[in-house]
Amino acid sequence: MGDAFAIERMGGLPAPSTTGGAGGVRELTWLEFGAVINDLANRISERFQPQVILGVARGGILVGGALAAPMAAEFLPVRVEKRSRDKRAVPTFKVPEAKGKKVLVVDDVTNSGETLGKARALALRSGAREVQSASLVVRPGGSRPEWFALETAQLIVFPWDYQLDASGPHGDPGSMGV
Repeated sequence: MGDAFAIERMGGLPAPSTTGGAGGVRELTWLEFGAVINDLANRISERFQPQVILGVARGGILVGGALAAPMAAEFLPVRVEKRSRDKRAVPTFKVPEAKGKKVLVVDDVTNSGETLGKARALALRSGAREVQSASLVVRPGGSRPEWFALETAQLIVFPWDYQLDASGPHGDPGSMGV
């Protein structure tokens, strides 16, 4: 859990879940995030060794970047948004770094699987030799990537979800060692 100074600047924490594991809110601290990432990286590495990790913007960038170091893989952020007039749009660009390599596409939360599917299609179109997918959180009854860390219906508040406000009475959080 963050220190009291950081919690004060963030405006407090979300209310804890009152419904147990089925719903409510769960805060994932940086310490828990690190442990979950290490566990996920170890489980993936036992059966799949990606050379490139594509982190889907936005949440997948932090998850993918964190996975890349322990997996000794190159990390690249990608954006795979829908165009407003074409709900099935897949990015038309390619990722040359994926050609001929094993690729892991990563997002923070998977529900329908559309975003990971588009990232997978991007990797394959770019010439990837093999593509698997991973997500930090999957929803019960939702799409399942090959790899995931947590399955929950709870709203997960990630550590990066808090916006630190540098205009507050303490100024820049970085100057305070936070």
